[in-house]
Amino acid sequence: MNDAVYIAPPMPPSLDTPEKRRDFILGFEKALADVPDAVFGDNPITPLTHTFCQGMYIREIFIPAGMMLTGKIHRHEHPNFLLMGTVSMITEQGGLIAMSAPQSLVSPAGCKRALYTHTDVRWVTVHQNPNGYTEWCQELEDEIIAKDYSLLERKE
Repeated sequence: MNDAVYIAPPMPPSLDTPEKRRDFILGFEKALADVPDAVFGDNPITPLTHTFCQGMYIREIFIPAGMMLTGKIHRHEHPNFLLMGTVSMITEQGGLIAMSAPQSLVSPAGCKRALYTHTDVRWVTVHQNPNGYTEWCQELEDEIIAKDYSLLERKE
């Protein structure tokens, strides 16, 4: 289940360090935001499902085939599960990776990815929920997500 295919090495020189990969992902995100039909967050094209149980928050997203997107900056290490589909992604920490479901991985704190979906995808992340929220709210999002890297070490 954990046989991710690592496409690199070699990485092109423009992506051969974590810093260059971070810059690429952030630049890619800015370029995507300029696309006229771009969608963000929970929407009819990439719907989210929120599930809660004692001390945990489970977030599932459906992403159609052919989408290019970036994820959010997560404050804490957390498990991920690719339940359905095939993706290619680049992360600051891991470089260029192709994965097909079923697959699990642990994202380190500060992880942000750029992703291309080759097929329809279902992706799940599991987060700590120490305050016991029972539905999605901005406070929970702020505990899990940093809006940018300068805010990673603290809650704004």
